[in-house]
Amino acid sequence: MCRITAVISERPAASVDLLCGGPLSLLSQAGAVEGRFQDDGWGVGYFSGGKPAVTKSHRPARLQRAAFRAAAAKAVSRVTVAHLRDASNPAGLPRASLLGRQNTQPFAAGGLLFAHNGTLYIKDEIRSLLGKYAARLKGTNDSEVLFWQAVKMLDAYGSPGLALEMALDEIRTVWLSCRGKYPGREGPYKGLNLFLASADSLTVLCHAPRSKPLGALLTPGWEYGRVAWRREPGRVIFSSEPAGGGAWKRMNDPEVCSARLRRGKIELGFKRITL
Repeated sequence: MCRITAVISERPAASVDLLCGGPLSLLSQAGAVEGRFQDDGWGVGYFSGGKPAVTKSHRPARLQRAAFRAAAAKAVSRVTVAHLRDASNPAGLPRASLLGRQNTQPFAAGGLLFAHNGTLYIKDEIRSLLGKYAARLKGTNDSEVLFWQAVKMLDAYGSPGLALEMALDEIRTVWLSCRGKYPGREGPYKGLNLFLASADSLTVLCHAPRSKPLGALLTPGWEYGRVAWRREPGRVIFSSEPAGGGAWKRMNDPEVCSARLRRGKIELGFKRITL
């Protein structure tokens, strides 16, 4: 599963401390544990003039530290989403087809940034319901299908929080009719931690059920799929695991958090989801 750190700030700022500035930073997580390297690409997304911009590479961040640091420093923005990729392959595709810049996150389109941590097993079924949005897919991975599903739901419902909630509902509903095609699978996904951002908002769905809990990379006792968050003066941070020292809070599972800038201040709202 991938690693993500996202920040919403009251003023434009570069989140260098969280992305590459310390022993728990996102960059430190990239090569922290042998056998669990986040080696399938990286990206730093931000907003410039209200439009999304992304610096990406399909190479391992741990081998491109200078480039990653430069991208983090360049991302001066009120909203930033950074991603390390550990590619999933629910369809059993040749590994070469999973890699490449088009499959690297965050994804950007229509004023939005999006990143995903987990695996969607029923990618083809959800893709078949994308309608006009299917034509905008560029890669082969399940996370991009989730991005355009979120865009579809946002266009339908208007609210980013409700969009992620309805995306989860659609996936679970579709699973009822196709689960027979996936013997041995307990559900339609292994992790649906979704990060959806605009120039003035950041919305996060935390949902990563596991029958056998896996520990975080650099924080002993932290569950691998549990989104960490905290409010600091002038900013709120969400991360796949703590990206710095000090106290962090755990999001509930499943839960959606909506953070939005209003009159220069960050408003936070949490909603528990009943499955």
